[in-house]
Amino acid sequence: MTELQKNLEKAAEIIKRHEYARVISHYDADGITSVAIICTALFRRGIQFHATIVNKVEQTLIQDLNEGLVIFCDMGTAHTDLILEHLKEKDVVIIDHHAPLTSVPVPTVPTSSFVLVNPYCSSEEKEEIGGDICAAGISYLLARCLSTDANNNIDLAGLAVAGSIGDKVALDSGINKLILDEGINEGVISVKNGLKLGDGKIRDLIIFATDPYIPLAGRDEWVDAFLDKIGIEGDKDINDLDAGVERQLADALLALSKESSAGISEDALVGDTYILNSVVVKNSLDFMRLVDACGRFGKAGIGIGLCLREAKLIEDATSLHMQFQSKLVSELGRIESEAEVLKELQNMFYFYVRETGVTGVSSGILAEYLHIEKPVIALNKKDGTEDGKRSETRISARCNKKLVAKDGGIDLSKAMEQASKEVGGFGGGHPVAAGASIPKGSEGEFIAALDRILGEQNAS
Repeated sequence: MTELQKNLEKAAEIIKRHEYARVISHYDADGITSVAIICTALFRRGIQFHATIVNKVEQTLIQDLNEGLVIFCDMGTAHTDLILEHLKEKDVVIIDHHAPLTSVPVPTVPTSSFVLVNPYCSSEEKEEIGGDICAAGISYLLARCLSTDANNNIDLAGLAVAGSIGDKVALDSGINKLILDEGINEGVISVKNGLKLGDGKIRDLIIFATDPYIPLAGRDEWVDAFLDKIGIEGDKDINDLDAGVERQLADALLALSKESSAGISEDALVGDTYILNSVVVKNSLDFMRLVDACGRFGKAGIGIGLCLREAKLIEDATSLHMQFQSKLVSELGRIESEAEVLKELQNMFYFYVRETGVTGVSSGILAEYLHIEKPVIALNKKDGTEDGKRSETRISARCNKKLVAKDGGIDLSKAMEQASKEVGGFGGGHPVAAGASIPKGSEGEFIAALDRILGEQNAS
């Protein structure tokens, strides 16, 4: 039995001892699909649960957990010291995929009451998964171990795929491909090839096309002129286009991207879209976007409800997604039109967001499509205090995958951890995507430290 499988079996063994579980997860698409997978698996075993969605793990949260079984999804690795200190009398399962912090020792050997399922804490497990994996993928593997009938929870594979898409994890290799193929073989997932814009009217899809990024996003008149020029009706549903017209539209969008220097590849715009036959919103891109928007607007319950197949919540989730896209398009438009917003340093770009809730997504789009040569850092200043806590600035760092090398190169997780620690904050994440919280007023010192650290990484 492999190390990953041993940890999954141990986690299932711990969970099966209980009749009730507290489940804590992150608010993005991966976190919400993860918690939905676990809660569905618990429900099918007759285990009651209480799910809580948070932005980050804090000591006060951990100290207040009184349940006999606590399950963390898409978080927890960076706080194993606090978890082991305050929950030592509890049973704890952590399902995570974030790189461990250099400052926090991580126990890799499970005990009778604690197990950490995170392939990035073990070189053997990391090699075993054959690439990257998100928390939803790991949660799905655990759900398979918890299954009670012939279905084996395979119908949850669509949620794992949606979480992977949300975290931009490739599905063409390793365990992710095994999960995808399993879903396809069982009829849970279907594959459709074409434009990767989601479903809906062509005009609306282009106006709100931020990922993949189309340079017409947010510019209604430009979109109308573009569609008139190529002779395609904007009010037509994208699924009603025949293959030839869809190819014409794809070619025109790619040509437009090259003219504007946006770094969009054909693979980002055209390729396989996964149809999730077991959820209420079939197009995986649309489903992931709706769930993600719910979490970012503090309405994670709606996102979880969608994952649990509550069709009546589609309208509310769609409204939240449209609000989110409007904010995102506005923020990107501001950055592009006002030259002083995005500031360039020797080793990075940075900017302060104006719209709330789009910090990580906006920096990700800039890093992937528009400013691919350096990491992009977005800072979100919080006004006043929150629940009596000190004011803080939250930061999201993103970089193009081409900047991350296996040996040397950029590692945003380590850079954010080190820079935030220098100013009394906390940070970490992944090499290509990381976050941090720092005391308000320390932004200048943090930016200087991060630029220095990134320069040192580039020189190594």
